[in-house]
Amino acid sequence: MDNKKKVVENLNSIFNRYSGKEKLENEIEKLQSHLLEMEIDKTRLEKNENNTKKAIAAKQEAEQKLNEATVRVETLSYQLEELKNKGTNENSFTLIEEISPTIFEPYIERLASINSGNDSFITAYITHKQMQTNEIQTKLANHLDQDTLQLLKKINTNTGYVLFYDNMKLVCEVIVPPIPITKSSLEIAGSFNVEPLTKLLAREMTVCVLATHAGESLIGISSDKNIFDEDMVIRSSVKAKHTKGGFSQRRFERLRDEDISHHADKVRSALKDLLSNSIAEIDMMFLCGDIVLAEHIVDEMNLEIPLMVRNIDARIEKHDTDNILRSIFSCRRYRL
Repeated sequence: MDNKKKVVENLNSIFNRYSGKEKLENEIEKLQSHLLEMEIDKTRLEKNENNTKKAIAAKQEAEQKLNEATVRVETLSYQLEELKNKGTNENSFTLIEEISPTIFEPYIERLASINSGNDSFITAYITHKQMQTNEIQTKLANHLDQDTLQLLKKINTNTGYVLFYDNMKLVCEVIVPPIPITKSSLEIAGSFNVEPLTKLLAREMTVCVLATHAGESLIGISSDKNIFDEDMVIRSSVKAKHTKGGFSQRRFERLRDEDISHHADKVRSALKDLLSNSIAEIDMMFLCGDIVLAEHIVDEMNLEIPLMVRNIDARIEKHDTDNILRSIFSCRRYRL
């Protein structure tokens, strides 16, 4: 019986060897092992991707809180400076903060919901052109106190502003939009007229962004003001600033200037390509970051696109370049 069993096993072995079955079984075993490894890698990648998404979301939230804290620090510094100047009677803003696009909607809805039993609410839309003249003072002088008028003079913006003012001073707000106000108006009613501001910020437009820094700059195009349809980061090797004096510093700074000039040429060339290949018509271009460098880049391009300068924290993040768009389209709020 044992001999018969051995003969069968030998025949099976010979059959497997010559039929290729043994080789196929080994191949199947290898493939199954490789498949298992791939499943493990897939699970690891999915876990890493989820962790990355969570990290990016947490980073965005932290950045927003950081921006708010930065503005708050600026406000407190301003107020501290005002307190130091005890010899003057000038008033200061009680609050200066950035309102991001996600926060703006509930803010404006709450403002619109306030009603008065009589016509005591003032809504004024002031263009940048009017801010350069005494026209604003003439328009509002009969409705505002002198302290409020002095504060309005301190607001520095190239887009104009919107004033929401209650003569009982329960509401005294100024909103500076990221897009220029094109039509001025003054309205006194039982509620605030937020519709022009809402329409202004909801305006459909395609924008180009140029965020420049020495050695690292971002250019991009967005058609919805939330994310970039296309963008690119241009990097160049630029020497760090020299701290020592004498001939060595002058020579180093000359080499640094050459590096920056080379970087500007690279960005300008990339910007020209981006604009020439863009299917959509660009309605506006925003310059941010190193404004002097940005203006140097576009000055030689003879662009017919309206340019807007935005003094924002335009840090270029590897995994989140859209953070610059969120900052660009944030409103600045002043509480009088």
